[in-house]
Amino acid sequence: MFENNYFYKNIFEFCDDPIIIFDKDYFIECNNSAVGTLGLSSRNDIKSMHHSQISPLYQADNQISSIKFQNFLNECLEKDFIKFEWLHRTIKNENFYVEVFLKKIIFQGREVFFAKWKKLDEIKRLEKELEKQNILISQKREYIHKINEIIENNDVDKEKLLDTLFLLNEYKNAIDESSIVSKANNKGIITFVNDRFCEISGYEKEELIGKSHNIIRHPSMTKEFFKNMWKTLLNKEVFRGVITNKRKNGEPYYVNTTIIPIMDNNNNISEYIAIRHDITQLFEKEKIIQEQFLDELTSLDNRQKLLRDLKTLINPKIAIINIDKFRNINDFYGFEIGDLLLKEFAKNLLKYKSTNLNIYRISNDIFVFLAFGNFSLNELKKVCNTLLKNVNFEPIHINENNFYLTISIGVACTCSNEIISDNLLTRAEFALRVAKENNKNILFLDENMNIYDRLKDNRQLIKNLRNALLKDKLLVYGQKIVNNKTNEIKYETLMRIELEDGTILSPSKFLEPSKKAKLYLSMTRKLVKKACTYFKDSNIEFTLNLTLEDLKDNYTMNFIFNTISKTKTAKQITFEIVESEGIEEFQEVNNFIKNAKKLGCKIAIDDFGTGYSNFEYTIKLDIDIIKIDGSLIKNIHLDKNLELTVETIVTFAKALNIKTVAEFVHNEEVYECVKNLGIDYSQGYYLHEPEELILK
Repeated sequence: MFENNYFYKNIFEFCDDPIIIFDKDYFIECNNSAVGTLGLSSRNDIKSMHHSQISPLYQADNQISSIKFQNFLNECLEKDFIKFEWLHRTIKNENFYVEVFLKKIIFQGREVFFAKWKKLDEIKRLEKELEKQNILISQKREYIHKINEIIENNDVDKEKLLDTLFLLNEYKNAIDESSIVSKANNKGIITFVNDRFCEISGYEKEELIGKSHNIIRHPSMTKEFFKNMWKTLLNKEVFRGVITNKRKNGEPYYVNTTIIPIMDNNNNISEYIAIRHDITQLFEKEKIIQEQFLDELTSLDNRQKLLRDLKTLINPKIAIINIDKFRNINDFYGFEIGDLLLKEFAKNLLKYKSTNLNIYRISNDIFVFLAFGNFSLNELKKVCNTLLKNVNFEPIHINENNFYLTISIGVACTCSNEIISDNLLTRAEFALRVAKENNKNILFLDENMNIYDRLKDNRQLIKNLRNALLKDKLLVYGQKIVNNKTNEIKYETLMRIELEDGTILSPSKFLEPSKKAKLYLSMTRKLVKKACTYFKDSNIEFTLNLTLEDLKDNYTMNFIFNTISKTKTAKQITFEIVESEGIEEFQEVNNFIKNAKKLGCKIAIDDFGTGYSNFEYTIKLDIDIIKIDGSLIKNIHLDKNLELTVETIVTFAKALNIKTVAEFVHNEEVYECVKNLGIDYSQGYYLHEPEELILK
């Protein structure tokens, strides 16, 4: 800033008082004194910090720091220069008072603020307090002098005397009402306490007078603190500080305390007057706020604190860290061991904490490094790689067990892409997910990776899906299913989405994204309603595809059964259930099949012959139709093994009186082979390409 003026540069850098230059949002520069006062490592540290990082949440007067600070900035903009007192905080959370001299200046063509701090150390603070007390004593002496003057002149004006005495009493009442007051002799023995003292401490006056102040001393207060306090008082100086006291019932309370030594005519201490203000609510409020941002198990900052910091810290970068297969540890060793392991892992992470690198635990086995300001992406990469190396080779010892952990890390930073820069945490979670899917220890998500395009495309697809649903662009297509003996026709209903440009999407393009965006179930309901409406006035049979997600959702199930009842289409419907692992174990599936059959619906298992298919669960589910997967059908005319497999399925089905459907019948040779095997129905492009079923 002062590169062209050596003289001013030296004044700035070597001034004993802290100097800071900042704009409305962030710090620009500071001198070496400010670095030492705040406990920073270097002057560069402050350039990445927000104002809120060097102030407690509340000021001493119980005002919110951020609001009060903004008011001072606005005042400075109007007046050019202001002076005020402020409670600051070091990066180690140690509070200190300063007198701020704030000046508006023009720097590089913009308005910024030049602040010089005058640190209010013990002496300066006490001098101010003593000055206030001297003024109060001076006023009282003046009133006493007036009374004496009136009496000596034997010119007693009763009304005037009463007014003066009344005013003095009002001063006493004001202090009594607003403050906790006590007096002690020069040995520290209590000689007087006011009602407020008794009220907050829970003691009666008789229990306090004649005792030492140790009676209300809280065990959290150190001997060193009181040693310094008495050193100040015995030097005939005013002591000021925040003290934790103990009520009679053992509860703590916090008081902002001023203790004044009272001198006799020989300038010896005759007694001490202590004036205290109860700030317990302020402490408890800040404690509650801090607890809201703290993870109870590890004492690291939590997800709420991370989200808050992401809004205020500049140039953030996130590394999200997941302990691989941590659930197995909980299952095998128990949650108690699991918790101890998490606490030790958190302690290890704290080794990497620095001025511009914060650490959080945001869920069970997931932790976060948040780097910001001048902490570069390359530095974060080095930290992550060091962590990976240390975790791999340094076991965690818990109850004579050595745990060799593995971790996965996803890293994301701010970028220029508008679509994907809005949620840094989401992008880091995405990077972590991709890392785990691809068996990588770490994945860095940046603008040059095609992974960004995947994220962008997914978000755009979800946006298009929402828009299409709002505009009723969910279409119902139908594909004929042909009876191989009678040539009778029924239809499988298929879902399609029409985009604004006229593009028609099939489920393979949108099924998984729609589930992740929680759109899928509403799409199922729309298709069921449209299909039942289309076929309700005919005798044509049709099928509806349902997944396990559909069957487990009570609202969707109730909607489907209500729609069937209203359209009276139950006997026309076959529900095709898409197979999935363990489907027969889900009570919801069995309940659905029973209820559907009561109404007259049929049940089919789709894509049979691959994946999780087995004959046992087919029997358990009491189905009517098996749809043989297209992967077994499309080359059946060329592969004898496929033909043998399908023949086995058909034989099994006939034995149980279950009908069969061959999917993916794409040419005449396949069609003839299917019929020769005795399959009941055929479906495929050779017989019919799907077409839109247009509602009238």
